[in-house]
Amino acid sequence: MDILLPFLNIVGPDGRQFQMDLEKDTVTIGRFDQFNDIALSPDPQQLITRKVHCTLEHGLYGWWIVDNGSVNRTFVLCGNDVQVVQGRTLSEGESIRILGKLSETGKPGYWELTFSDPLGTRPSGPPLQVAYLEYDWIQARLYRIEGPRRQEIRELRPQEHKLIRYMEQRNWANGNVPVMCSYEELLAAVWGEEAYHTEGDDNHLIWELRKKLEPDPKAPRFLETVRGLGYRLITAPRAKEEA
Repeated sequence: MDILLPFLNIVGPDGRQFQMDLEKDTVTIGRFDQFNDIALSPDPQQLITRKVHCTLEHGLYGWWIVDNGSVNRTFVLCGNDVQVVQGRTLSEGESIRILGKLSETGKPGYWELTFSDPLGTRPSGPPLQVAYLEYDWIQARLYRIEGPRRQEIRELRPQEHKLIRYMEQRNWANGNVPVMCSYEELLAAVWGEEAYHTEGDDNHLIWELRKKLEPDPKAPRFLETVRGLGYRLITAPRAKEEA
């Protein structure tokens, strides 16, 4: 049968091999299958993030690999060149590398996930202008950037400022690459030790904020949902030159 979908050939540090078709536009990769589309297990040394070590995301101009602020990072092997992922496109034959084992002498062993998309659609022109948010910490102002346009988002509530500040700080610590923030993280960031708040409060706050941020709140571009896990704020351009 012809291979119609893009796929990953996956080889573990102990030689385990399998293949995964990329059937969705967002594919999460991590340690546990309860939280991820692709589970890299076993991982007895707990080197891989439990919830979303990294994600593969499909857009108009190909596939992106995005590290989700993981402790041990995500790498891409292109020929003999190994690069730390800070949000980059993934090309045919390149391999994602994720630390999966350390020997007694400290020698690393990696999971290698080699990307292939032989029938992928080729772009006919340059990518679209990048849209993202910018937060001014000193003046506590939020701006929406779309190409040359810069528009201030006004009348934010205190809880919305707390959420934006926390998510922007996570992105900044990850090299200005957007990070998925879990429901638990956002509850703590916005309401602190007020234990009576729930995931529903997160969802309500996100919806109210989307109505201010998004041209279409039902099709969010700036405050994205990561299915079943949390949310991600787009506060820096993802588009970078390919290595």
